[in-house]
Amino acid sequence: MNEQVTGINSNNAFWDEWQLAAIEAGVAAPLAELGCEIMRTHRKNRWSKDFLGVEDDGPVMLEMCLTEPAEAEMLFIENLHPYNTALLEATRLRLGF
Repeated sequence: MNEQVTGINSNNAFWDEWQLAAIEAGVAAPLAELGCEIMRTHRKNRWSKDFLGVEDDGPVMLEMCLTEPAEAEMLFIENLHPYNTALLEATRLRLGF
């Protein structure tokens, strides 16, 4: 089927599609980018299914971003940079945790 007909860009990976859908749903672009990075990093590093970021996590991640954006951002940063204590502390302070 033609890409113009379906409106789907077959060159995009599921994390790119998730990011676009998140922005369309009203998620702030920086947070949508973080969610995208979680999914991309999960796939490229072959993390276990127990870690956040598999394709099936998309709807839950989107709901988190829409209902609790600060908590979602903190969770995404914690997953992406678990050992960067300076970044984690700065993010906690910035978000008021």
